[in-house]
Amino acid sequence: MDYRARLYERYVTTQLAAGDREILQTDSRLWEKYFRKNYLKHLPPDKTARILDAGCGMGQFLEFLRVAGYQDFLGIDRGDEAIRYCRARNLTVEKSDLLEHLGAHENTYDAIVLNDIIEHFTKSEICDVVENIYKALRPNGVVLIKTANAANPITGAHSMAIDLTHEFIFSEESLNQVLSVFGFRDIRILPLNIYVKEWNPIHWAARAVAAWLNLWWRILFVLYGRTSTHCFAKNILAVGRKIS
Repeated sequence: MDYRARLYERYVTTQLAAGDREILQTDSRLWEKYFRKNYLKHLPPDKTARILDAGCGMGQFLEFLRVAGYQDFLGIDRGDEAIRYCRARNLTVEKSDLLEHLGAHENTYDAIVLNDIIEHFTKSEICDVVENIYKALRPNGVVLIKTANAANPITGAHSMAIDLTHEFIFSEESLNQVLSVFGFRDIRILPLNIYVKEWNPIHWAARAVAAWLNLWWRILFVLYGRTSTHCFAKNILAVGRKIS
């Protein structure tokens, strides 16, 4: 058994729901606020659009899609624990390898979403995944890819080391690069706002501090000659469209 199969076999209990992160992982109200704030405007407005949540984990995004009124969505994951967890919440999921699923569903989806998945692949696999996402999308379909941001001076390196299944960590430049190579257009790399409790004064203060830090990091990067880097959020979201 390879290392991935061994780790993913108990991924929910040993990683997704481990320790202090359990509250964030399982608080559906907080996740709904987070997805509504950061994702909803990028998803198809048509509630009958066909959406794939690739690597659905504990099903937070699937739950959001249901609450948001979408009617045709599917989650896939390779872990038995994740599949059991989602089915216990009456979410539509299948146990499936991502590349195999994409290869069998060309020109099928209006939106494909990967939350904290792309970093689990090697560079060669990343190219295969992105290429097959493009093929699996219908014309004018959209891909949304959330991943940790290597450019964040505080959490960048830690984001690579926090999970033994991580293979690569992206910056906005490399994420834009791989999407462009395989045909995506109208690409935007966006900072993700984790402070989504609008009436929480702690979140107000955190947003202000984060904005100040982002400004100084931007200045320091420019001084070091890295003028192409603009986004220093903990996590970034790539949005790309299939124009064909």
